[in-house]
Amino acid sequence: MGRSPVRSANEMLPPELQQGIEEIARKALPADLARSAAQLTRSYRERLRNRPQLEGIHRAAYLITRLPATHAVLLRVLREAKLRVPELRIESMLDLGAGPGTAMWAAAEQFPELTRVVLIEDSAAWIEIGKTLAAKSLFAALRSAEWNRTSVLDRLTSGTSDLVMMSYLVNELEPSDRMRAVQTAWGHAERLLAIIEPGTPAGFEHIRETRQYLLASGAHIVAPCPHEGKCPMMDQNWCHFAERVQRSSEHRMAKGAELGHEDEKYSYLIFAREPIALPAARILRHPDKHSGHTRFELCTPEGLKRETVSRKQGGRYSMAKKAHWGDTLDWHIDD
Repeated sequence: MGRSPVRSANEMLPPELQQGIEEIARKALPADLARSAAQLTRSYRERLRNRPQLEGIHRAAYLITRLPATHAVLLRVLREAKLRVPELRIESMLDLGAGPGTAMWAAAEQFPELTRVVLIEDSAAWIEIGKTLAAKSLFAALRSAEWNRTSVLDRLTSGTSDLVMMSYLVNELEPSDRMRAVQTAWGHAERLLAIIEPGTPAGFEHIRETRQYLLASGAHIVAPCPHEGKCPMMDQNWCHFAERVQRSSEHRMAKGAELGHEDEKYSYLIFAREPIALPAARILRHPDKHSGHTRFELCTPEGLKRETVSRKQGGRYSMAKKAHWGDTLDWHIDD
C-alpha cells in the first residue's frame, strides 16, 4: 500500500506567510471580511464563466479563507508526486494563473532544491500582494521569483520548467479557452504538469476533459489514476479527494465558524513526460472500517471495484486498517 503523508493536526501555513497575510487582512473590518468570505465561497462552488477580478476586500478575504485551503491541497498533490516518483527533483517551476503565488510556497516546501520560479498572473493587484508575501519567505527562489503580468492564453516566452502548475484555473476559463491553456501548460512542462480543480462535479468534468486531451497528446499519468484507460466514472459519480485544513483564529472569525478545521475537496491530475509504474488501485471514498473487516471503493485498471479485506488476510488487513481516502493500494486486486 502506498500512502501519502498526512498533514499533522497542528501544521498550518509557514509562519512568515501567515504573518504576511494577517498584516494585509488587518486593514479590513471583520464584518467586511466575513461578508466577502461568504461571497467567495458561493462563487467557488458555482460554474464561473470567466476569471473573476477581485476587489481589495475580497482579496483580503481570499488570503484569510481560501489561500490556506489551496496551500494544503497543493502541498498534498506535490507530496503525491514525490511519493509516486521518489527520485523527483524540481529545480524550476512555472505557475499559470498564479494569484498571490500560493503554488510556489507549496513547491518550495516540497522541493527545497527549487531555484527558479516564474509566475503568470493578469492581475496587477495579485502580483503586488504576491511580491509582498514572497519578500518574507525564507526561500531565495520565492524572493527572486519572476512575475509576469499577462494572460495564460497569451504566448509565453519563459521556456520550459521542471514543473508546471495550474491550480483552480481551468474552471475560471471560457470553454473555448480551456484546452488551449492546457496545451500551453503541457508545452512548457519539462517533467511534470499538475492541474488542480474544485472537488465538485463541474470541477471533475474539467479534469476528465483535460485527462482525455493530455493522454491523446502523449502525456503519462502519475496520479491519481491507477491506469491510462478510459475514466470509469459514470452518471453522478465524480473523482475527488479531501484535505483537512487547520483554521487560524482569523479564518474562523471570517467564516463565522466554530470548528478549528475544515475539509477542502478537490480533483487533480499529475502528468509526466515519461511513463511511471502505477499502483494497483486508488481508494475513492473513506474506507468503511468495522471490527474484523474493511470495505473499500476503488478505481482499478479493470474499472471501479469494491473490495472487503478481513482479519483472516493477515498482513493485508493490517495495511487496510491504516488506509485512508485517496491512498493507493499496491497489492494486486482480487489475487
